[in-house]
Amino acid sequence: MDLIFPYTISVRLPSDLEIIPSIRKFVSEVLQVSGFSAKFAFRSEIIIDAICNNAITHGSAGNADNEVELACVIHRDRVEVVVKDSGGSPADIEKLKEAVRRNRLGLPLPDYEAGGMGLEIVKLLSETIDITVDENNVTSIHVVRKREDA
Repeated sequence: MDLIFPYTISVRLPSDLEIIPSIRKFVSEVLQVSGFSAKFAFRSEIIIDAICNNAITHGSAGNADNEVELACVIHRDRVEVVVKDSGGSPADIEKLKEAVRRNRLGLPLPDYEAGGMGLEIVKLLSETIDITVDENNVTSIHVVRKREDA
């Protein structure tokens, strides 16, 4: 099969944590079919899991009717992941804005989930992580992960 790079896969996820394992496995398989190593795909799964979990847990404002958008742009030498949610409670928005501020200053990202690695593990596994909150409190996390064998 000849792939034409870059290409994008995108999905809208229901605001349900139960869907995340299927989505991260799907992305992992797409990456392996695209020539990335199993190690790269597994580490990308960790990123997908963390940012989708945060988007559903903190960005859905407790509303199961909300959706989370996931887009992966697969290049020959990297993958770019973008996750968008509809914004969460005012407290969650303030936490996210603090994470944005800390990220821009190069400080460790806060971890608000007990026992989890949260955004810090995403930062460790990625080349770049960019977090934005627009005027409507729609949050977007853009992660770039470069191919390890390139």
